[in-house]
Amino acid sequence: MTADSMREPLLTERLLLRDCTEDDAATLLALDHDPEVMRAVGSPPADDVGWYVERIRTVYIPHRRHPWHGIRLVVDRATGRFLGWVFVRPAPASRDAEAFGWHDPREEEIGYRYLPDVWGRGIATEAARALLRLALADPATSAVVAAARSDNVRSRRVLAKLGLVTTGSVTLPGVDGPIVTFTLDRQDDGTWPGGV
Repeated sequence: MTADSMREPLLTERLLLRDCTEDDAATLLALDHDPEVMRAVGSPPADDVGWYVERIRTVYIPHRRHPWHGIRLVVDRATGRFLGWVFVRPAPASRDAEAFGWHDPREEEIGYRYLPDVWGRGIATEAARALLRLALADPATSAVVAAARSDNVRSRRVLAKLGLVTTGSVTLPGVDGPIVTFTLDRQDDGTWPGGV
């Protein structure tokens, strides 16, 4: 598979998870500039659509070389409406990997961001679970990790539903309040807690 090849979308009961294209740059910009979204996650990474186009070209599209790494846009299957995004990637690729202690390339990070009007409907859990299952099915994955602001109760609840447990708290420069880290470790017998 080449980097510019689109992967087959993932389907869940209510959702379609598809690869990101350059045409999605304005949609991602709008999501990152929703005031409610930014209250939950922090400041937007950029103010112009060109930054998002470049990010899609240089980061998101190259992730497609891997069967399940990377960002997927989450779309309502019934209406075709964009709801947000979810990703899974090697944990050391996180910009805050050093602060979180994420050095092991066998660990996968899961993350997501959604429009406020879909919060509380189980969308984040449903979409993340689809990618989590792919990560856990790979015998090379030793753990799944995540991070959320301590005051982001909704996001922390999603991670708990997925089986991740709190492992620590980190204060990052320029971020109000601590960031809580989460992990789901593969057990010694090769299985996952709770039969995930």
